[in-house]
Amino acid sequence: MTLAKQVQDILTENPAILPAEIANQLNATELEIIQAMPADMVTLIDASHYLDVLRDIKTWGELTLVIDVDGSIFEMVGHFPKGGEKFGYYNLSDRRTPLKGHLKVDNVAVIAVVSKPFHGVETRSVQFLSKQGRMLFKVYLRRDKEKNFFPEQLEKFEA
Repeated sequence: MTLAKQVQDILTENPAILPAEIANQLNATELEIIQAMPADMVTLIDASHYLDVLRDIKTWGELTLVIDVDGSIFEMVGHFPKGGEKFGYYNLSDRRTPLKGHLKVDNVAVIAVVSKPFHGVETRSVQFLSKQGRMLFKVYLRRDKEKNFFPEQLEKFEA
């Protein structure tokens, strides 16, 4: 059975399961799982477009940044910081946000635009994956008090 079929079967049984959980279950990388997910859930963007994607995300307003390190999940809510390229890194250097850091540009394998349920609600995220198959970070759209996406963010996400 192909990996795509296995992933589809798991998602059919449990649509809210995280790609990382599927990866553990199938002894695959998260990148392999995301690449095998159905086309209605994932759009893959070549890593060479990372700068355009980051510049666009920066205009989306307040987002949730998620970093998952071996099951420990760190979240930060705010605007994605502006930055620039230098010495092989995209350096996050916006004084208006607390997030600072350095994205190693040549280690980004793919950017995934993901739409899938989680904990009973639909989610929308942009996910950056490494050449080693691991998740670097995810940026999620925010919601209002009624758990609806903000229309202006959803419009930009879907563009």
